Amino acid sequence: MSTGAPCPAVHSNGHNLLCAYFIDSSGAHVDSVALLKFESVLHYRFGYPNDEALQGHPLYQFGLKPYSFFMVENSPLIAEIEKQNEIHAQHRPGIYAKFCHWVVTFHDEMLEVIALQGSVGGHTQLSPEKAVCTR
Repeated sequence: MSTGAPCPAVHSNGHNLLCAYFIDSSGAHVDSVALLKFESVLHYRFGYPNDEALQGHPLYQFGLKPYSFFMVENSPLIAEIEKQNEIHAQHRPGIYAKFCHWVVTFHDEMLEVIALQGSVGGHTQLSPEKAVCTR
């Protein structure tokens, strides 16, 4: 991704999520935008912390760093969601075992997604905002 200003944009319809951001133009067309697709999204958060405050994130001690992509094994966030769900009358232990936890650390924000599937959806010449709204 561009380390200067990737300008990520996120769009969710409640089940799926798209994230688009500028990629470094050294290996691609100028102003190319990458697309990430997440399916069957259980939870996501987008925003704080930025790269300057990333050291305060609970996953920092496990290798979280700026301008990178991560898949979290033994996710404490998935464990927290499962614990919260225990109050549900139809809760089954391990209900979220097939879900994955992804973290993408951009310059001014980060994206965390809990979903069943995630993939790189290619790239486009559209702006990040237009790319997530036209898919």
